[in-house]
Amino acid sequence: MAFAPLGYGAEVILANGDRYIGEVVDGVLSGKGTYIWAVGDRYEGNFANDQPDGLGTYTWIDGRVYEGQFANGWRQGQGQLRWANGDFYQGAFVANAMHGAGTFIWANKDRYQGEFANNRRVGRGVMVWHTGQSYDGIFENDRMHGQGRLKYVDGREYQGAFVAGLKSGEGTFSWPNGNRYVGSFAQDQRSGSGVFLWRDDTVYRGQFSGNKQHGYGVKELLNNVSELQVWREGEIVGSTRIAENEYCVLQHLQRAWMFSATTCVNGLAHGKGVAVSLDGDFVVADGVFVLGQFVAGELIEIPPKVTSMRVGNSNG
Repeated sequence: MAFAPLGYGAEVILANGDRYIGEVVDGVLSGKGTYIWAVGDRYEGNFANDQPDGLGTYTWIDGRVYEGQFANGWRQGQGQLRWANGDFYQGAFVANAMHGAGTFIWANKDRYQGEFANNRRVGRGVMVWHTGQSYDGIFENDRMHGQGRLKYVDGREYQGAFVAGLKSGEGTFSWPNGNRYVGSFAQDQRSGSGVFLWRDDTVYRGQFSGNKQHGYGVKELLNNVSELQVWREGEIVGSTRIAENEYCVLQHLQRAWMFSATTCVNGLAHGKGVAVSLDGDFVVADGVFVLGQFVAGELIEIPPKVTSMRVGNSNG
Protein backbone atom coordinates (compact mmCIF):
# COMPACT_ATOMS: atom_id res chain seq x y z
CA MET A 1 0.00 0.00 0.00
CA ALA A 2 1.43 3.37 -0.99
CA PHE A 3 0.47 6.77 0.45
CA ALA A 4 0.80 10.06 -1.37
CA PRO A 5 -0.04 13.28 0.51
CA LEU A 6 -2.80 15.43 -0.95
CA GLY A 7 -4.47 18.68 -0.01
CA TYR A 8 -7.15 17.17 2.24
CA GLY A 9 -5.73 13.73 2.93
CA ALA A 10 -3.87 11.01 1.17
CA GLU A 11 -3.96 8.84 -1.91
CA VAL A 12 -3.76 5.15 -1.14
CA ILE A 13 -2.96 2.72 -3.91
CA LEU A 14 -3.51 -0.96 -3.13
CA ALA A 15 -1.72 -3.89 -4.70
CA ASN A 16 -4.93 -5.06 -6.39
CA GLY A 17 -5.29 -1.75 -8.22
CA ASP A 18 -7.91 -0.19 -5.96
CA ARG A 19 -7.37 3.48 -5.07
CA TYR A 20 -8.46 5.66 -2.17
CA ILE A 21 -8.24 9.42 -2.10
CA GLY A 22 -9.21 11.13 1.13
CA GLU A 23 -8.75 11.32 4.85
CA VAL A 24 -6.71 8.72 6.74
CA VAL A 25 -6.39 8.54 10.52
CA ASP A 26 -3.69 6.30 12.02
CA GLY A 27 -3.50 4.32 8.81
CA VAL A 28 -7.28 3.76 8.70
CA LEU A 29 -9.66 5.21 6.09
CA SER A 30 -11.68 7.64 8.16
CA GLY A 31 -13.57 10.81 7.23
CA LYS A 32 -14.40 12.00 3.73
CA GLY A 33 -12.92 10.23 0.77
CA THR A 34 -13.27 8.50 -2.57
CA TYR A 35 -12.62 4.81 -3.15
CA ILE A 36 -12.20 3.55 -6.71
CA TRP A 37 -12.15 -0.20 -7.30
CA ALA A 38 -9.96 -1.63 -10.00
CA VAL A 39 -13.06 -2.99 -11.77
CA GLY A 40 -14.45 0.54 -12.08
CA ASP A 41 -16.95 0.83 -9.19
CA ARG A 42 -16.64 4.05 -7.18
CA TYR A 43 -17.68 5.32 -3.75
CA GLU A 44 -17.61 8.92 -2.58
CA GLY A 45 -18.55 9.87 0.96
CA ASN A 46 -17.82 9.20 4.59
CA PHE A 47 -15.60 6.40 5.88
CA ALA A 48 -15.03 4.85 9.31
CA ASN A 49 -12.73 1.92 10.12
CA ASP A 50 -11.85 1.40 6.46
CA GLN A 51 -15.54 1.06 5.47
CA PRO A 52 -18.13 3.35 3.89
CA ASP A 53 -20.06 4.69 6.87
CA GLY A 54 -22.46 7.62 6.93
CA LEU A 55 -23.66 9.45 3.85
CA GLY A 56 -22.20 8.58 0.49
CA THR A 57 -22.67 7.76 -3.18
CA TYR A 58 -21.80 4.40 -4.71
CA THR A 59 -21.58 4.12 -8.50
CA TRP A 60 -21.32 0.75 -10.24
CA ILE A 61 -19.64 0.21 -13.55
CA ASP A 62 -22.98 -1.09 -14.92
CA GLY A 63 -24.57 2.35 -14.40
CA ARG A 64 -26.36 1.84 -11.09
CA VAL A 65 -26.03 4.68 -8.56
CA TYR A 66 -26.87 4.60 -4.84
CA GLU A 67 -27.06 7.74 -2.75
CA GLY A 68 -27.77 7.53 0.94
CA GLN A 69 -26.73 6.06 4.24
CA PHE A 70 -24.08 3.40 4.85
CA ALA A 71 -23.09 1.48 7.98
CA ASN A 72 -19.99 -0.75 8.22
CA GLY A 73 -19.78 -0.96 4.45
CA TRP A 74 -23.43 -1.85 3.90
CA ARG A 75 -26.17 0.20 2.32
CA GLN A 76 -28.10 0.69 5.53
CA GLY A 77 -30.78 3.24 6.38
CA GLN A 78 -32.44 5.65 3.98
CA GLY A 79 -31.28 5.99 0.41
CA GLN A 80 -32.12 5.95 -3.26
CA LEU A 81 -30.95 3.59 -5.96
CA ARG A 82 -31.10 4.22 -9.69
CA TRP A 83 -30.59 1.66 -12.43
CA ALA A 84 -29.16 2.37 -15.85
CA ASN A 85 -32.47 1.35 -17.48
CA GLY A 86 -34.35 4.07 -15.58
CA ASP A 87 -35.75 2.03 -12.66
CA PHE A 88 -35.64 3.91 -9.34
CA TYR A 89 -36.07 3.05 -5.65
CA GLN A 90 -36.21 5.37 -2.70
CA GLY A 91 -36.65 4.17 0.86
CA ALA A 92 -35.18 1.94 3.53
CA PHE A 93 -32.21 -0.41 3.12
CA VAL A 94 -30.92 -3.15 5.39
CA ALA A 95 -27.71 -5.04 4.64
CA ASN A 96 -27.62 -3.79 1.01
CA ALA A 97 -31.22 -4.87 0.34
CA MET A 98 -34.41 -2.87 -0.13
CA HIS A 99 -36.03 -3.61 3.20
CA GLY A 100 -38.74 -1.63 4.98
CA ALA A 101 -40.90 1.18 3.63
CA GLY A 102 -40.07 2.47 0.18
CA THR A 103 -41.16 3.47 -3.31
CA PHE A 104 -40.12 1.71 -6.51
CA ILE A 105 -40.75 3.34 -9.88
CA TRP A 106 -40.07 1.32 -13.01
CA ALA A 107 -38.77 2.86 -16.21
CA ASN A 108 -42.19 2.30 -17.83
CA LYS A 109 -43.79 4.38 -15.00
CA ASP A 110 -45.27 1.46 -13.06
CA ARG A 111 -45.13 2.46 -9.40
CA TYR A 112 -45.16 0.61 -6.07
CA GLN A 113 -45.27 2.22 -2.65
CA GLY A 114 -45.22 0.10 0.46
CA GLU A 115 -43.24 -2.51 2.34
CA PHE A 116 -40.19 -4.44 1.10
CA ALA A 117 -38.24 -7.39 2.48
CA ASN A 118 -34.97 -8.59 0.96
CA ASN A 119 -35.54 -6.72 -2.31
CA ARG A 120 -39.09 -8.01 -2.75
CA ARG A 121 -42.53 -6.49 -2.26
CA VAL A 122 -43.72 -8.01 1.01
CA GLY A 123 -46.45 -6.69 3.28
CA ARG A 124 -48.89 -3.90 2.62
CA GLY A 125 -48.47 -1.76 -0.46
CA VAL A 126 -50.07 0.07 -3.37
CA MET A 127 -49.17 -0.87 -6.95
CA VAL A 128 -50.21 1.44 -9.79
CA TRP A 129 -49.43 0.28 -13.32
CA HIS A 130 -48.75 2.77 -16.10
CA THR A 131 -51.95 1.51 -17.75
CA GLY A 132 -54.01 2.88 -14.85
CA GLN A 133 -54.72 -0.49 -13.20
CA SER A 134 -54.08 -0.46 -9.46
CA TYR A 135 -53.87 -2.78 -6.47
CA ASP A 136 -54.03 -1.85 -2.80
CA GLY A 137 -53.39 -4.69 -0.40
CA ILE A 138 -51.00 -7.34 0.81
CA PHE A 139 -47.99 -8.65 -1.11
CA GLU A 140 -45.85 -11.74 -0.63
CA ASN A 141 -42.76 -12.57 -2.68
CA ASP A 142 -43.48 -9.76 -5.16
CA ARG A 143 -47.05 -10.93 -5.85
CA MET A 144 -50.53 -10.03 -4.66
CA HIS A 145 -51.14 -12.42 -1.79
CA GLY A 146 -53.69 -11.91 0.96
CA GLN A 147 -56.48 -9.38 1.16
CA GLY A 148 -56.56 -6.57 -1.36
CA ARG A 149 -58.47 -4.47 -3.88
CA LEU A 150 -57.70 -4.67 -7.60
CA LYS A 151 -59.11 -1.96 -9.88
CA TYR A 152 -59.11 -2.46 -13.65
CA VAL A 153 -58.85 0.32 -16.20
CA ASP A 154 -62.31 -0.48 -17.63
CA GLY A 155 -63.99 0.08 -14.27
CA ARG A 156 -64.19 -3.51 -13.05
CA GLU A 157 -63.10 -4.09 -9.48
CA TYR A 158 -62.26 -7.05 -7.26
CA GLN A 159 -61.97 -6.93 -3.51
CA GLY A 160 -61.04 -10.04 -1.57
CA ALA A 161 -58.43 -12.73 -1.23
CA PHE A 162 -55.43 -13.37 -3.50
CA VAL A 163 -53.03 -16.31 -3.62
CA ALA A 164 -49.76 -16.03 -5.55
CA GLY A 165 -51.05 -13.19 -7.70
CA LEU A 166 -54.44 -14.74 -8.51
CA LYS A 167 -57.93 -14.16 -7.16
CA SER A 168 -58.44 -17.12 -4.86
CA GLY A 169 -60.72 -17.47 -1.85
CA GLU A 170 -63.65 -15.27 -0.91
CA GLY A 171 -64.20 -11.99 -2.67
CA THR A 172 -66.48 -9.55 -4.48
CA PHE A 173 -66.20 -8.72 -8.19
CA SER A 174 -68.15 -5.78 -9.57
CA TRP A 175 -68.73 -4.47 -13.09
CA PRO A 176 -69.15 -0.80 -14.07
CA ASN A 177 -72.72 -1.55 -15.23
CA GLY A 178 -73.61 -2.39 -11.62
CA ASN A 179 -73.55 -6.21 -11.73
CA ARG A 180 -71.85 -7.89 -8.82
CA TYR A 181 -70.61 -11.34 -7.81
CA VAL A 182 -69.99 -12.27 -4.19
CA GLY A 183 -68.47 -15.64 -3.39
CA SER A 184 -65.62 -18.03 -3.99
CA PHE A 185 -62.77 -17.75 -6.48
CA ALA A 186 -60.09 -20.22 -7.56
CA GLN A 187 -57.21 -19.66 -9.98
CA ASP A 188 -58.51 -16.19 -10.89
CA GLN A 189 -62.02 -17.42 -11.77
CA ARG A 190 -65.43 -17.58 -10.11
CA SER A 191 -65.48 -21.09 -8.75
CA GLY A 192 -67.38 -22.70 -5.88
CA SER A 193 -70.37 -21.14 -4.15
CA GLY A 194 -71.39 -17.62 -4.99
CA VAL A 195 -74.13 -15.06 -5.51
CA PHE A 196 -74.57 -13.06 -8.73
CA LEU A 197 -76.65 -9.88 -8.53
CA TRP A 198 -77.94 -8.11 -11.63
CA ARG A 199 -78.84 -4.43 -11.73
CA ASP A 200 -82.54 -5.29 -12.08
CA ASP A 201 -82.30 -6.99 -8.65
CA THR A 202 -82.47 -10.50 -10.12
CA VAL A 203 -80.28 -12.77 -7.99
CA TYR A 204 -78.69 -16.16 -8.62
CA ARG A 205 -77.35 -18.08 -5.65
CA GLY A 206 -75.52 -21.30 -6.41
CA GLN A 207 -72.53 -23.12 -7.78
CA PHE A 208 -69.91 -21.81 -10.22
CA SER A 209 -66.91 -23.23 -12.05
CA GLY A 210 -64.52 -21.59 -14.50
CA ASN A 211 -66.36 -18.25 -14.35
CA LYS A 212 -69.64 -19.98 -15.33
CA GLN A 213 -72.73 -21.18 -13.52
CA HIS A 214 -72.20 -24.89 -13.03
CA GLY A 215 -74.25 -27.15 -10.77
CA TYR A 216 -77.30 -26.32 -8.67
CA GLY A 217 -78.58 -22.86 -7.88
CA VAL A 218 -81.60 -20.77 -7.04
CA LYS A 219 -82.63 -17.81 -9.17
CA GLU A 220 -84.73 -15.17 -7.40
CA LEU A 221 -86.88 -12.93 -9.59
CA LEU A 222 -88.46 -9.56 -8.81
CA ASN A 223 -91.99 -10.93 -8.26
CA ASN A 224 -90.88 -13.07 -5.31
CA VAL A 225 -90.71 -16.10 -7.59
CA SER A 226 -87.76 -18.44 -7.12
CA GLU A 227 -86.56 -21.17 -9.45
CA LEU A 228 -84.39 -24.20 -8.81
CA GLN A 229 -81.90 -24.31 -11.70
CA VAL A 230 -79.34 -26.81 -12.91
CA TRP A 231 -76.40 -25.57 -14.99
CA ARG A 232 -73.62 -27.29 -16.92
CA GLU A 233 -70.68 -25.08 -17.94
CA GLY A 234 -72.81 -21.98 -18.30
CA GLU A 235 -75.74 -23.69 -20.04
CA ILE A 236 -79.01 -24.15 -18.19
CA VAL A 237 -80.25 -27.74 -18.33
CA GLY A 238 -83.19 -27.55 -15.95
CA SER A 239 -85.42 -25.00 -14.22
CA THR A 240 -88.34 -25.54 -11.85
CA ARG A 241 -90.37 -22.96 -9.95
CA ILE A 242 -90.04 -23.47 -6.21
CA ALA A 243 -93.42 -24.00 -4.60
CA GLU A 244 -94.88 -26.32 -2.02
CA ASN A 245 -96.18 -29.63 -3.41
CA GLU A 246 -99.06 -30.76 -1.23
CA TYR A 247 -98.85 -34.24 -2.74
CA CYS A 248 -95.21 -34.78 -1.70
CA VAL A 249 -94.78 -33.04 1.66
CA LEU A 250 -91.24 -33.06 3.05
CA GLN A 251 -89.87 -31.62 6.28
CA HIS A 252 -86.12 -31.64 6.87
CA LEU A 253 -83.70 -29.45 8.83
CA GLN A 254 -86.70 -27.79 10.48
CA ARG A 255 -87.96 -26.35 7.19
CA ALA A 256 -90.39 -27.24 4.40
CA TRP A 257 -89.13 -28.61 1.08
CA MET A 258 -90.33 -29.06 -2.47
CA PHE A 259 -90.14 -32.58 -3.87
CA SER A 260 -91.96 -33.98 -6.88
CA ALA A 261 -92.29 -37.61 -7.89
CA THR A 262 -94.99 -40.04 -9.03
CA THR A 263 -93.95 -42.35 -6.22
CA CYS A 264 -95.12 -40.12 -3.32
CA VAL A 265 -97.35 -41.93 -0.83
CA ASN A 266 -100.28 -40.48 1.12
CA GLY A 267 -99.15 -36.92 0.37
CA LEU A 268 -95.64 -37.58 1.68
CA ALA A 269 -92.34 -37.41 -0.17
CA HIS A 270 -91.39 -40.91 -1.16
CA GLY A 271 -88.88 -42.08 -3.76
CA LYS A 272 -85.74 -40.72 -5.38
CA GLY A 273 -84.93 -37.32 -6.85
CA VAL A 274 -83.94 -33.74 -6.13
CA ALA A 275 -85.45 -31.67 -3.34
CA VAL A 276 -85.07 -27.98 -2.55
CA SER A 277 -86.03 -26.13 0.61
CA LEU A 278 -88.76 -23.57 0.06
CA ASP A 279 -86.46 -20.78 1.30
CA GLY A 280 -83.95 -21.78 -1.38
CA ASP A 281 -81.11 -22.28 1.09
CA PHE A 282 -80.59 -26.03 0.57
CA VAL A 283 -80.75 -28.62 -2.20
CA VAL A 284 -80.62 -32.39 -1.86
CA ALA A 285 -79.18 -34.04 -4.96
CA ASP A 286 -79.64 -37.76 -5.63
CA GLY A 287 -81.97 -37.87 -2.66
CA VAL A 288 -83.76 -40.87 -1.22
CA PHE A 289 -86.94 -40.19 0.76
CA VAL A 290 -89.28 -42.53 2.60
CA LEU A 291 -92.72 -41.39 3.75
CA GLY A 292 -91.73 -37.75 4.13
CA GLN A 293 -88.35 -38.47 5.70
CA PHE A 294 -84.89 -37.80 4.28
CA VAL A 295 -82.88 -41.02 4.10
CA ALA A 296 -79.89 -40.31 1.89
CA GLY A 297 -78.49 -37.85 -0.64
CA GLU A 298 -76.00 -35.03 -1.13
CA LEU A 299 -76.93 -31.97 0.90
CA ILE A 300 -75.87 -28.81 -0.92
CA GLU A 301 -75.91 -25.53 0.93
CA ILE A 302 -76.87 -22.64 -1.34
CA PRO A 303 -74.96 -19.46 -0.46
CA PRO A 304 -76.95 -17.01 1.65
CA LYS A 305 -78.57 -13.88 0.33
CA VAL A 306 -76.48 -10.72 0.20
CA THR A 307 -77.52 -7.10 0.14
CA SER A 308 -78.89 -6.28 -3.28
CA MET A 309 -77.68 -3.34 -5.33
CA ARG A 310 -79.25 -1.63 -8.32
CA VAL A 311 -76.69 -3.11 -10.32
CA GLY A 312 -77.11 -5.42 -16.58
CA ASN A 313 -75.93 -8.51 -17.83
CA SER A 314 -72.33 -9.56 -17.60
CA ASN A 315 -70.10 -11.77 -19.60
CA GLY A 316 -67.00 -10.75 -17.70
